[in-house]
Amino acid sequence: MNLLRSKCSVFPEGFENLQNRLILNKAREMGIGCELLVDGCEDFLKLSLEHKQIIINKTRTHRLPLIAGLLAKNKQACNRILHEQGMPVPPHIVVAAMGEEAEVFLHQYSSIVVKPLDSSSSQGVTLDVRTATELEAAIHLATQYGSSILLQQYVIGTDYRVLIINEQVAAVNQYRPVYVTGNGSSSVRERIEMLNRNRMQDTEIGMYEAFPAIDLDNTHLLDTLRKQGLALNDVSPVDREIELYDLRNSAAGKISEFYRDCTDDIHPENTRMMIQAARALQIDVAGIDVRCKDIRVPITTEQGGILEVNALPDLTHHVYPHGGTTRDVVRQYLEYLSQS
Repeated sequence: MNLLRSKCSVFPEGFENLQNRLILNKAREMGIGCELLVDGCEDFLKLSLEHKQIIINKTRTHRLPLIAGLLAKNKQACNRILHEQGMPVPPHIVVAAMGEEAEVFLHQYSSIVVKPLDSSSSQGVTLDVRTATELEAAIHLATQYGSSILLQQYVIGTDYRVLIINEQVAAVNQYRPVYVTGNGSSSVRERIEMLNRNRMQDTEIGMYEAFPAIDLDNTHLLDTLRKQGLALNDVSPVDREIELYDLRNSAAGKISEFYRDCTDDIHPENTRMMIQAARALQIDVAGIDVRCKDIRVPITTEQGGILEVNALPDLTHHVYPHGGTTRDVVRQYLEYLSQS
């Protein structure tokens, strides 16, 4: 893992959130005052610049319009605006419950994603739903996180998160479900145990969890291995990649993922599109989730689409990627705030 390592900083009482620690750590380095606006509450940070003070909420800035945050949270409204801008957005509908409309949509597209209309962090999302039984279960899960449910065509491809700061692509991460690689001598169980041990990283902002621990007793894990002709005690050949998650009818929130930097790979046309998407929604600091065959090729509706736009993007995966180059996105963020 490529890390910006330094002697662990001492953080004031109340700074527990890693995003806030990243901001404070970089602000100190840049000579910017940074403190909690209200003691014991990490919702707001006060930045003291040379001639002004700015209040932020992690990566939500003082320049983010209220309407922009609301639009990003409502996936239907967000998709409508992007579609009107001519951007590739997978076909979708909104339903309140299981019914004929939902079944017709599933039959039309064969494979769909079911998600709460206004939730975040993959809560209540089910991937690659293909049968009516799976659809009913997925809608039931989604209703636990919201009253309206978005059904969207499932796009086959690779997942990317594009970070936009002030109409610039600051970083791009490719992410995929956590996997292990065989070494010809260790069992699958041993490879997973090693992965779990190495997932915690000691960084300048404290202990950082790269991904949630893999549960060796999980039935889904055992089924996924079985489909690959493997069991936990089997030894896999050198360099064989062993998938630990099957996305088929899986709850997205329970999938641990690797994040790898690929900022240098994005096609200029995709860069233009991502900037346009953030601009259309009036989001100055945005995390845009894209699925496509290859980020190095212009995205079209035939080979990908924009899945979601987040108005409170997480910077930690760009600072501490599992592979690729560490991006100093926190400095870029603070420089933007200083200039605004």
